[in-house]
Amino acid sequence: MGVWATRRYRRGRRVAVSGCSLALLAAAAVGGAAAARTTSPPVASDSLSAPVEWANPAATAPGGEGVPSRVTRVPLGDFDRPASGVSAQGGVLEDVPLADGYRRTTRSRTLTVTRTPTERFSAVGVTWRETARIGAVSVSVRHHTPGGAWSAWQTVGAGESDRDPVAAPAGPRPRGKASPSPSASAPASGPVERGGADLVWVGPSDGVQITVSSTSGSAPHDLAADLIDPADTPADAVPPMPPAPVAEDAPVALRPFMPAINRRASWGADEQLMDWKPQYAPLVKAVVLHHTATGNDYAEADVPKILRSIYQYQTVSRGWGDIGYNVLVDRFGRLWEGRSGGLSRPVVGAQAGGFNTGTAGIAMIGDYRTTAVPPAVVESAAKYTAWKLSLNQALDPRGSVTLTGGGSTSKYPAGTAVTVPRVMPHRQTNATECPGARGMDVLPAIRDRAAGLLGDLTKPQTVRSLMAAYRPADGTVRLQGVPDPIFTSGPNEIAVPADYNGDGKADVATWSPITGNWTMLLTGEGRSVVQWGLPGDAPAPADYDGDGRADLAVFRPSNGVWYIKGGGELQLGQTGDQPVPGDYTGDGRAEPAIWRPSTGLWAIRAIREWQFGEPGAIAVPADYDGDGKLDPAVWSPATQQFTVTGLAAVRLGDPGDTPVPGQYDGDGKADLAVWHDGRFDVRAVGKYEVGAPGDVPMPLN
Repeated sequence: MGVWATRRYRRGRRVAVSGCSLALLAAAAVGGAAAARTTSPPVASDSLSAPVEWANPAATAPGGEGVPSRVTRVPLGDFDRPASGVSAQGGVLEDVPLADGYRRTTRSRTLTVTRTPTERFSAVGVTWRETARIGAVSVSVRHHTPGGAWSAWQTVGAGESDRDPVAAPAGPRPRGKASPSPSASAPASGPVERGGADLVWVGPSDGVQITVSSTSGSAPHDLAADLIDPADTPADAVPPMPPAPVAEDAPVALRPFMPAINRRASWGADEQLMDWKPQYAPLVKAVVLHHTATGNDYAEADVPKILRSIYQYQTVSRGWGDIGYNVLVDRFGRLWEGRSGGLSRPVVGAQAGGFNTGTAGIAMIGDYRTTAVPPAVVESAAKYTAWKLSLNQALDPRGSVTLTGGGSTSKYPAGTAVTVPRVMPHRQTNATECPGARGMDVLPAIRDRAAGLLGDLTKPQTVRSLMAAYRPADGTVRLQGVPDPIFTSGPNEIAVPADYNGDGKADVATWSPITGNWTMLLTGEGRSVVQWGLPGDAPAPADYDGDGRADLAVFRPSNGVWYIKGGGELQLGQTGDQPVPGDYTGDGRAEPAIWRPSTGLWAIRAIREWQFGEPGAIAVPADYDGDGKLDPAVWSPATQQFTVTGLAAVRLGDPGDTPVPGQYDGDGKADLAVWHDGRFDVRAVGKYEVGAPGDVPMPLN
């Protein structure tokens, strides 16, 4: 039998197993040294199957359909050849305003359409074929309220095409449950992505008047207006909020805590629409501030509907495949998850075309050109900024950073290096007024407040990992500098710290080899116990589906099968192998992988197999170069040498030590470290007394 063969499996998450867990697996009764010696030869790398094609796992999960929006598409045609029922004329209508900053010219041309009555809708988005190189386009909208009158005009300008260009997919794009009528279907031709104006939120309406004016430069073609009905659901009135941190969390997480962020499911994201495979940068270097320009007079219960409208517009109407912003904040100060891929991950969004990689986008829901930003919005934006910048390197939100990007719809040619503030406005890199003049006013306050929340974490020399140790004799976990145990599970369990709730910090956790119980202390949620696995299994938690949260998983040495909770089963390895799952590709999802101590074989599912490291060594993969990918590495109990792929061996430790590499300081790279009788010895960082001889290391990286 080969080293691995697929059964059923949804392609998966990034590593969440620390070096100490791997060391424990090497010493645990999962076959022992004798059982680890096998006679099966390594399988040639050309026997590996092709990688599994990605599909959005949330689309088929319970509740994945969310609250589907209904869309009526109104074709507008071209300025030279308007669609049926649309009028075209030279100039601009005298009684219709233009968007701020636009002016009437002798070259102005206008398309006008009135539809009444219409199917119910609450948002209007106008798109066109081109994604770049068009002139000034102003859109004016007014709506008819059911049983009421016509509203005043609302105006918006052309929005940025902030998603960086991608090739069109081979098959048709999913369209969810939009109206089956021809008017609601996608254009028959043209690029996947479309240019467009900013979305207009109007509230429940049954009629619309739209004027689109090209006032200068090249006019767009194949214009269309999408009337979006985000539907109603009782959950909109009382959206769930994540629980506030509980007292038990205080000693087991570095501040700042992850702020309360409503997940996609809470606003009814229809995951069947999302087909943009998450992409990841090595780290987030800067935060980009936006406003959505959708108005400021909405109620709390309107927010989920506004989010569904933005999602429908950016995902389908604009052809981006997902909402572009990483998070959004409403005028009440509530944060909402936007772009899929994991809140704590450096997910590439669509918030600064040409400079999306390495930045995170936060959008204030509202129009902040002339309206002051509420203090609650400033506070939440600062909390998110502080937390996001705390997750990798030591970054000061008051500082600056050099980004290399450009092209797309940015103000710079591709490959341009630009020095920008760490917390910057959208207009910093793109030709837009976003986040509005009043949005610009609050940037200093956001930077200063975020810096205050980070404190010494802005300094690279600050140790960011918490040093903890598990005591097998009584099942307690002890933290450096805290006299009493912070957590108690059961005796003689296996330490499995990992980020189980997606806040970017490892949670204290143990796994019982007798009962298969996972006992976890989750930041913001408290204690949790879940059963998964059987006696004789080896725990292998990692983020297999890319949502930023470690999945419960076990490897069964007796049959070489992996059992991933919520993710199915697969076969990889054999008796004596040790699981070393992790994100070896940088795609945000962990690849199942094994290390064979008897021969020095590594096998990473759907990637490769090779020999690396001496037999009997301990596998210690980690991100040693800070590129966002796990690097295969081993530590030798015989020579006490760390050997990382492509680097010279480094000796650290003494016989009997346990290797515990991880990111301990703020340089963004895993540090070499060992544990010896109650002491962490971190190379070039320091030595830290924790616990006592006989304890097991549990660094909370």
